[in-house]
Amino acid sequence: MCNTCNVNVAFNHAIAKMEDETEIIEHHVFERIKKGCNECGNQDFGYNAGVKEENGLKWFVIQVHCDKCEAQYEEIMEVRVTDEPNENDESE
Repeated sequence: MCNTCNVNVAFNHAIAKMEDETEIIEHHVFERIKKGCNECGNQDFGYNAGVKEENGLKWFVIQVHCDKCEAQYEEIMEVRVTDEPNENDESE
């Protein structure tokens, strides 16, 4: 595989290895920008993204406002379990 293809494969599979909340948010925001607005496909939109913790879950959410079509919506980007045991933990 060429270097460009290797970078593309590594980038697209990197989300599984991400542990830092900021990296997860940045990945999903970048993906949303590439896809564009859900209503009109415009890639130039405003957004607010963050994490909400509730009942042992981390909800990664993005709020989008598109000036082109005036769409406003909230999208769940990812949900993770916060109390899940670490498979690499040897303390047990």
